[in-house]
Amino acid sequence: MTDRQTRLALWCCLGAGFATLVDSAVLGFAVPSLSEQLGASTAQVQWLLASYSLTFGLGLVPGGRLGDAFGRRGLLVAGLAVFVVGGCTAAVAGGMWWVVGARLVQGFGAGLISAQVLGLIQDLFTSARRVRALAAYTSAGAAAALVGPVSAATLLALLPPAWGWRAVLLVNVPFAVATLVLAVRVVPATARTGRRPDLDVPAVVLLGGLAVLVTLPVIDPGARPSVWGTAAVAVPVLVTVLVVWERRYARRGRVALFAPALVRQPGFVAGNAVALLWFGSVVAHSTVVTLFLLEGAHVRALAVAAVLLPSAASRVVSSSLAARVFDRQGSRLVPVALLLHVVALAGLAAAVARGADGAALLVVVAVVEVLLGFASGLVEPPLRAVTLAFAPPGFHGVAASFLQLTQRLSATFCVAVASGLLFRGADTAVTSSSFVVSLLFCAVLLVLAAVVGSTRWLHGGRRDGRTPDDVDVADAALAEVPG
Repeated sequence: MTDRQTRLALWCCLGAGFATLVDSAVLGFAVPSLSEQLGASTAQVQWLLASYSLTFGLGLVPGGRLGDAFGRRGLLVAGLAVFVVGGCTAAVAGGMWWVVGARLVQGFGAGLISAQVLGLIQDLFTSARRVRALAAYTSAGAAAALVGPVSAATLLALLPPAWGWRAVLLVNVPFAVATLVLAVRVVPATARTGRRPDLDVPAVVLLGGLAVLVTLPVIDPGARPSVWGTAAVAVPVLVTVLVVWERRYARRGRVALFAPALVRQPGFVAGNAVALLWFGSVVAHSTVVTLFLLEGAHVRALAVAAVLLPSAASRVVSSSLAARVFDRQGSRLVPVALLLHVVALAGLAAAVARGADGAALLVVVAVVEVLLGFASGLVEPPLRAVTLAFAPPGFHGVAASFLQLTQRLSATFCVAVASGLLFRGADTAVTSSSFVVSLLFCAVLLVLAAVVGSTRWLHGGRRDGRTPDDVDVADAALAEVPG
């Protein structure tokens, strides 16, 4: 490929990433109007918030492995098409469960898209250019966090309530359609490998069933005793079946979902544990902050968007600095940045508990969000580099998909828990006290992440907190930083 074709393919990857990530930035704005118009229950709202991440995660593993075997352009186009269909269906749905079902479809499409995007970046770029491409992908996510809230708030302000939430759910569709057209034109068609891909579909299905069963009691605590009993019996049975299946699958020489070459690496397991705790907390926090400001503090959507924008900007700044700081501090940067998260959340919880409201509340939230955005930019690149450095040769793609899978399933559960704590009571009332409780839940997750991130397993036993692969990654990144 020429340099121009490679650049266009990267722009396609960035557009696809932007389309899938802007969804998370706008959904919280649509929830109050959507739930009121469709008469949604608390459980339905929680399913709405959690559904996208659930199928996003489950679509990653088969998507990545199919892309390896059959080429990425076809899978990317298919994922974008599924994503668009799911988004349009959700926007025209006449009932809450139809919206949830459409979101499940859209999430699966997003998983297929994300797997191809990361695979393409791996295929098209090497060494320092790959680091720069991944940094651009992170910037696309930050741009989504900038554009999404403003777009959603503007649509809700201009359109009637019956149409506003539908328009918000369609915000990402034009970007996905434009990316689909670009993908057909510029993404290279790769030859099929001729080998049969190891999809390990039974493991994916079993893991998805486990995620639903574990999340169900959190989303609907008032469910009938028979539902609780079924979940209590089914969970250990599914865990047992999954373990037995994975062992048999690996003994056949196939690449299992829980690949032994990965799960036997303490550093990789520790990194995944930190990632799932951190990512679950971040997504849950973002959701409950938006909902509290809209429904609990009754702040206008445009004002909420303005308060949240500096967070995305600070994340862009810190992510650009992460390589330099990582070169000096190594993986020790991860627990330090996580503790900054905890301090910021504790400060917000204390301010709300003491009765901050009106302009004072908005100022506090804006300051805290800037700190959280800055900390996130410092956590994500080093954590990903350190965790994937423990993957042995030949398992880099599988390791990357697995890392995203754990994060997305964690987001499903954590959003359900945090939103359940926020919407305490049958009337779905949002109060300052329920918001504080949900913030404390997010803070506990971050404390646990910091504890695991401080262990010797994540640092590979090195005094400087870096594995040999980390040194290469950091050096490559620094080579691309101007000045």
